Amino acid sequence: MKKVLLLHGYNGIPPMFDWLKQEFKKLEYQVIMPNLPPREKVRYPIWKREFEEIKNELEGEMIVIAHSIGNSFIIKYFQENQLDIKLYIGLAGFSDQYKTEGREDLEQAIKSLLPLPEEIEYFKNYVKEKYCIYSDNDHIVPFEILKKHVENLDGIGYMIPNIGHMGRKSKLEEMPQVLEIVRKMED
Repeated sequence: MKKVLLLHGYNGIPPMFDWLKQEFKKLEYQVIMPNLPPREKVRYPIWKREFEEIKNELEGEMIVIAHSIGNSFIIKYFQENQLDIKLYIGLAGFSDQYKTEGREDLEQAIKSLLPLPEEIEYFKNYVKEKYCIYSDNDHIVPFEILKKHVENLDGIGYMIPNIGHMGRKSKLEEMPQVLEIVRKMED
């Protein structure tokens, strides 16, 4: 059976993930959408422990769609567990440290999950199809960091104007561009 992993970011599951889940089910995918601890509990050891509970669901070839800091987590976790990712779609993803004024909680989470250069290199070399979707008005991750993520992964950048960080504040409830990428890959 075809599998897709929907991996949320710092604030939990974004509204568009519910829509993506339904769309992937229509396409007969097994959807794995863990609800990992958000905010202050976004730490690599905590998320890794949660992932151990679903590890057998992650066996076999799959598509990974990660939002925000979920991108950093999956890059770190990928090297440790040699997941079989045939397509990666990063939404507002980053793989470099950045400062967020007045958000020490977020900075600590980033520090805990930020992939090492060798983890990025491993991911880049073993995941063949990599797309990075980002916006020109992301209110959390600086534009230069979003673009650098595409370069770091040797991926295909997909800039969509005016969709923000793609989380709750963005009020983005659908993301048809993700389905377009998946359909193109399936053809």
